[in-house]
Amino acid sequence: MRGYYPGFFLFLLLGSCQRIGAPATPGAATQNRRDTRPASPDFTLPTAADKQLVLSSLRGSYVLLDFRAAGCAECQAENANLRKLYSQFYHRGLVIVSVWQTADPAAWRATVAAEALPWSQVLDSSGEAARAYEVSQQPTAVLLDPQGYELARNLQGRDLGQKISEYIPLD
Repeated sequence: MRGYYPGFFLFLLLGSCQRIGAPATPGAATQNRRDTRPASPDFTLPTAADKQLVLSSLRGSYVLLDFRAAGCAECQAENANLRKLYSQFYHRGLVIVSVWQTADPAAWRATVAAEALPWSQVLDSSGEAARAYEVSQQPTAVLLDPQGYELARNLQGRDLGQKISEYIPLD
C-alpha cells in the first residue's frame, strides 16, 4: 500500500468511533436525563361544555395550565395577557386549560360564561388537580412540554409570554 501514511487506517478507525458513554445524537444525554423524571400528574375534569377533559390527551402540544378561582381579581387581570398569548401561540401548538377551583358548579358556569375565554375551562371542585400540582395560590400558571413535563411555573404577563416563545418561536 504505497502512498498511505502508516497511521492512516488507525486514524480512520479512531476518527469514526464514538467516545464510550457519549450520546449517540446531540441532545440524547439531556433526553435520557429528562426521561427519569415523572411526567406531570394527569387529571380528568369536567368542562363547561359538559364533557370530560383528560390532560394526557393533550400530549403532543405545549399546555399552559391556568389555575384560577372565581372572584379572584388577579386571575381576571391576567385574562388580557392570556387572550394575547392564546391568539399568538394557539395556531403554533399551545393549548391553554383554565383549571377553576370552586365547590359551586353553578357559580363556576356563570363566571365562565361571563368571562367568555376561548380555551378549555375545567372545574376542579375537589381541589385534587390543584393539590397534585402543588398549587397554593391563584393565579398559578404551569407550562408543560409536549411530553407532559413541567417547563415553567408561576409566571405571568410578559414573563410568561417570553418563556412560551423560548419553546414556540413566533418567527
